[in-house]
Amino acid sequence: MSLHIREYSAADMAACLEVFDTNVPKYFSLEEREEFETFLKLPSCVYLVLVSDGKIVGCGGYYLNQERQEAGLCWGLVRRELHGTGLGKRLLLERLARVACHPEAAFIRLDTSQHTFGFFERLGFITEHITPNGYWEGLDRYDMRLELTLERRHTIESVYREVLT
Repeated sequence: MSLHIREYSAADMAACLEVFDTNVPKYFSLEEREEFETFLKLPSCVYLVLVSDGKIVGCGGYYLNQERQEAGLCWGLVRRELHGTGLGKRLLLERLARVACHPEAAFIRLDTSQHTFGFFERLGFITEHITPNGYWEGLDRYDMRLELTLERRHTIESVYREVLT
């Protein structure tokens, strides 16, 4: 399997929307599709696509806010039928490794649901707040944070290198 990650381009929009659609309704609501499509027209962060054998199978981004010394993850998703294959972890590690290269980022924020918070916990994220029905009825919002200590940056780099080999 040929696998690589590259920067998003406007030509990738339809493929990213297709990835989104595979995750409705369990992970995203149909109403969020319009918000995602608007985001894709002018991403407000560094946005990447995960390409496997020439086909986009995932996408996700990150932002840096130097004033607040924070980074954040945005709109990370993988085709639903590929959940559990390691592709989501590969995409997440790519984003974490890129953020970890920025010493001004002291921590990373993200929000996710009860269906995926465990995935992020396994990589060191801590849940700061849970909002029941925070996205819509039946889908809770988990606000999570990862402190970027020197040790954590080394761990991210080490795990990232393992995944690449």
